[in-house]
Amino acid sequence: MSTEFSTNVKFSRVSLLSGEKRSAQLAYFNHENDINQAIETIFQDKTFHLPSPKLIITLEGGLSTTSERFNDFNEKQFSTSVAKLLLDIGRNKLSDQNGTPWLFSYVRHDSIANRIIQITKEQYLANDIPLSRFVNIGIDICASLPLKYAPHDYRSIVNAISDECIQSHRILNKRLSHLILYGKTKEDSIDRWTILQRCIDKTDEKLNVPKVVLLYGGDVYHIEPIHRLINMENDEKKFGLVILRGSGGLADVLAWICDKIHSNDFNGKSLTSRFRRELKVLVEQLLSSDIPDTLITLISYLSLTRCKKIRVCDEDDDLSLYFLETLVSENQTQRLSSSKLYLSLAFDLNQPKFANKILRVNQDLPEEDIIQLAKMAILRDQVEFLHVLEDVCGVTSDNLGENFDYELSSKMNYNHALFLEYIRQDFGCELNEIHRSTDETNEHTEDEIQSINVKLFLWAIFFDHYNLSLHFWKRLDDRLCGALVAALVYRQTADLCVKRSSTESVTIQKLRDHADEYENLAIRLVHSLYTSNPYMARLAIKRENFDFNRFSSLDIAIMSHSDNFVGHTCVQEVFDLVWSGELNPKVKSFDRILPGTTSSFGQATNSIETKNYKNLLKYFLTIKNHLSRPRIKYQMHFLSYLIFLLLLSYLILFIKIPLLQINENLEHVTENKTYLQRQSSSNLQILINIWIFMFAMEEFRQAKALKTEENGIRQTLMIYLRESWNKLDVLCICFYVISIVLECFNTKFSLNAARAFLALDVVFWFIRLLILLMFDRTVGPMLLMIQAMVGLLTDMFTFFSIFFVFTSAYGVASFALLKSRQLSLDLTIFRKIFHQAYWHVFGQINDLDDVKDNFELTGWTAYTLLAFYMAIVNILLVNLLVAMFSNTFNRMFVKMDTLWKFSRYHVIKEYSMLSSLPPPLNIFHVKDYNVKPFHLELSHEEIITLRRREALAYASDIFEHATKDYQPDISHEEKVDVQLRHLKKLITHVKVTCEASTEDLD
Repeated sequence: MSTEFSTNVKFSRVSLLSGEKRSAQLAYFNHENDINQAIETIFQDKTFHLPSPKLIITLEGGLSTTSERFNDFNEKQFSTSVAKLLLDIGRNKLSDQNGTPWLFSYVRHDSIANRIIQITKEQYLANDIPLSRFVNIGIDICASLPLKYAPHDYRSIVNAISDECIQSHRILNKRLSHLILYGKTKEDSIDRWTILQRCIDKTDEKLNVPKVVLLYGGDVYHIEPIHRLINMENDEKKFGLVILRGSGGLADVLAWICDKIHSNDFNGKSLTSRFRRELKVLVEQLLSSDIPDTLITLISYLSLTRCKKIRVCDEDDDLSLYFLETLVSENQTQRLSSSKLYLSLAFDLNQPKFANKILRVNQDLPEEDIIQLAKMAILRDQVEFLHVLEDVCGVTSDNLGENFDYELSSKMNYNHALFLEYIRQDFGCELNEIHRSTDETNEHTEDEIQSINVKLFLWAIFFDHYNLSLHFWKRLDDRLCGALVAALVYRQTADLCVKRSSTESVTIQKLRDHADEYENLAIRLVHSLYTSNPYMARLAIKRENFDFNRFSSLDIAIMSHSDNFVGHTCVQEVFDLVWSGELNPKVKSFDRILPGTTSSFGQATNSIETKNYKNLLKYFLTIKNHLSRPRIKYQMHFLSYLIFLLLLSYLILFIKIPLLQINENLEHVTENKTYLQRQSSSNLQILINIWIFMFAMEEFRQAKALKTEENGIRQTLMIYLRESWNKLDVLCICFYVISIVLECFNTKFSLNAARAFLALDVVFWFIRLLILLMFDRTVGPMLLMIQAMVGLLTDMFTFFSIFFVFTSAYGVASFALLKSRQLSLDLTIFRKIFHQAYWHVFGQINDLDDVKDNFELTGWTAYTLLAFYMAIVNILLVNLLVAMFSNTFNRMFVKMDTLWKFSRYHVIKEYSMLSSLPPPLNIFHVKDYNVKPFHLELSHEEIITLRRREALAYASDIFEHATKDYQPDISHEEKVDVQLRHLKKLITHVKVTCEASTEDLD
């Protein structure tokens, strides 16, 4: 505890409760000192050096009265509402907005004030806000004492302010941070509210700080001070008054009076006898007193001003709105400084309607202040304020600055470099280059605004500002592609969170939910456009989007794995259009490809008119155009591949010399190496070599087509290998090359190894046939199911790890018990150990022959091990694997059709890029690949027309109806709350009127 003396004020550091660290700064002065000088000394002291106020609230009243209340007052709910209001002001993140809430209360104990301060401090600490941004000051009056004997600790303060028994521990408000005590004599007319007014005048010399009295409960002696505070001579020094209905005491009396004044039957010039009778009943019930003259004076003032700057609220109302409404007079323009402060408060308390009212009345606000408010709204995700600033002040994105995204990341401590890196990886360009002008020769101001909209949209998505991202999404030119981009970025951000931390399950799920919401938004938009004009909808899916580096919506949908979007009818029609090679196809169902393979070439040639045969050049060009269609190319490649598999199988079965004959025809041995007579290559071998070489050339052309200026060789190879089927192609070619190289060594070991690699290669070539079957509507989903089961590497690795432990344990133990001779350490021992243990799982139990007649201890042990092993492996582990596959099947079966529709993209794209002639005839193919078969380049005018169509679809009734289905309906609950409040108010008035009428009868 420390004490400091000044000429007119004594400062002390007071522990509010013995044994605790909680303490407050106390300033004491008495009647002998000039009040103005003393208060100036207090606020010049370093211990009272407080931040400038943004809103001043004084708590008046109290619930100490035992009088009747009309409603059950929820003290905790009310305290939490006030604490939330103080928190909203204190969490201001802009460094140039120095303003904190100031809260004045009594030093004496007040349960509500104590709870408000406690909850506010807890919320500040929970949100990492310094407690210095919350100023709470207790002001009270005590008996005058010399400065030398002034209160300096808890007990002396209690003795000074308490007129009653001091044994109770509920004497002081122990949550206060600053105390101001004034010692007065009996003749002194200065009271607590005079000190309060002087303190506020001192802090409010230059700033026109809003001031509000919050009245709850209260007694008769609060009437005159409240009248004094709300009826100052200077309008800027007047307090607004917020009355809490249902808290009892004076608050309920004034709430009833305000309701009467706002009613149509109230006569403001004179108080009727009926009004006086009802008022008398109410005052006797709530204040246990007759009607004081101060109340009549206050009523006259309220009736004269029509309760201007006074609001009555219930405990569950939004206090922030009532606070703001008490600060501004209706239809009255405020000074510029006041308007700025009120707007800042409206932003702090999240009241866009109030901000709209201020901005419309005050049209002379500087543009710099408006832009600063827009930046503050973005920082706080207050999208409604951005709408207000756009509608009233015309603020657009270019007002924020070209590099505002970097400014946002700096102020919010985000990793902006990571954001730029991911944009570069996804879109292949820098953030500043992602927006392209549709007419690059003439860039307009709209392009600059749109570029900033795109950057802020991507920034909001990446850093998970969902409402803000929706705001900027609505301002994009390419909204369909923008929704899919949002799904892409959200899913990649979720994957990034998974890699960095596996504990953020809530955050990861939230990001994925946002991605699904944006995907549904894209589906509803394309559905609305497809319903109005299917042809324009297909163009919107295929066309380049200049907001996102000329990517098409379909490209982004594939990158983001938006399965449901790709499964939409409109997208599937685009697939059919590209697959069939027709420019204006009718809507068709999916055809079974395989049954029509024999007649496709005939269909391609029969469609040529007879007169074209006279012109051979035109005839062959027409055939070439028909053969370049992906569907025809697919069928040609399918037939060619079947021939290749037959030839490869014939080669390995009938042309290659059997291994047994190779091992028997040894000719000579040199340096422990066995050399054989070199086998001559057959014509079929040469044909297969050429065939596979052309396969390799075809894959090389595909990989080369993916090469861009931004991607190096390594990145191009990684992009090519992303497709699992491309990995299989590389594996097939590599195994065949290895077998050919091993044959060149012409040794027993190399020839055996070559034959093994060739046999495995044949297996891979046959598996590759599944790629061609993937396009079938029946076979394709089943192949995807198998791929999903095999693709669960984590689950499979877990299962086989457990299986390996049991197999190894039983294999080693049983082999040791049943071995009949000494073993040599070589590779064959491992095969022998695991041979029987593995095949036991499939029912081949040869160990029973070895142990059924062995009644030694080893025989019993082996028999027991076999029994337990079969029970664990066949019953437990095999059923576990079946359960895992069943779970995968059930999970994948629901969306299997959607996944198959998604996989069609890769098949169609691959056959759009392949040459018209299959290997080995593709040696004659010299045409460049079409690496963008789904892209459609449009002129500037066509793009503008298409964007208008999309805008109309977005505003159409179909889209609005689909959007409303995803929004919760809360209007019913709000209506019920309003009706209940109106009913409570009506019951109060009826009760008072009935009791007043009863007194008249008596």
